[in-house]
Amino acid sequence: MVEVLLALSIGSLVLISATSLLMTISQAWANRPATRDAFDAHVNGVAQFLTALLEEATLAPSSKDGDRTVKLEAPIGFGSIEDPLVSFYLKEAPPLFFSPHGKVVKVRTYLFPEENDGLSLLWFSELQELEKNDEGILQPIEEEGLRKTVISPFCQEVFYCYYGEEDDQEDDIKSWDFSRDLQESEKSEEFRIPDFMKLVFRWDEEDLERTISLPIKHHAPSGIESEM
Repeated sequence: MVEVLLALSIGSLVLISATSLLMTISQAWANRPATRDAFDAHVNGVAQFLTALLEEATLAPSSKDGDRTVKLEAPIGFGSIEDPLVSFYLKEAPPLFFSPHGKVVKVRTYLFPEENDGLSLLWFSELQELEKNDEGILQPIEEEGLRKTVISPFCQEVFYCYYGEEDDQEDDIKSWDFSRDLQESEKSEEFRIPDFMKLVFRWDEEDLERTISLPIKHHAPSGIESEM
């Protein structure tokens, strides 16, 4: 009889403890900081925005045959940067790109990660007063013509992702390489355009990562590629 009462008592204590733990978890979930949800939403929103923006990227009217949708270029006023920035052209800018002159069209855009300052977009419209630099690239005559739009102050690191080596053959075994710096090309004096960019967002000692694909090749409107 004593053993039965003891077993019932232990079972009751286990059920009470389990119920208490469940209630504690439920209350913690219900009372979780709203800022944590806001951080998740911010990271997802930035990733979706950049993905949509790059999907709208196209070749500029002045592009030549063989040009790529995504390029690596250094904008005016940022000559102190050793490496170029990921650059692309938009026929029409999103509303986030504010201009006092109205709707922004024919936009050259640069992804600009800054240490401790997050991720921004540098941009200018080809309708502004422009000139060609030594490489023949259009840029604003004055540095003030290059505008800056902050995308995320929480993006603290950017990794450039490459699949395989530059001289790999089709049948070669390839692997991913993640680097904080752009890789230099072995075939020219330029840099290799990465396949992806991995963005690391940091808030309250917690990191969230998102991968952004770079549409390097411009596809024909018909979807049919010409044979070489």
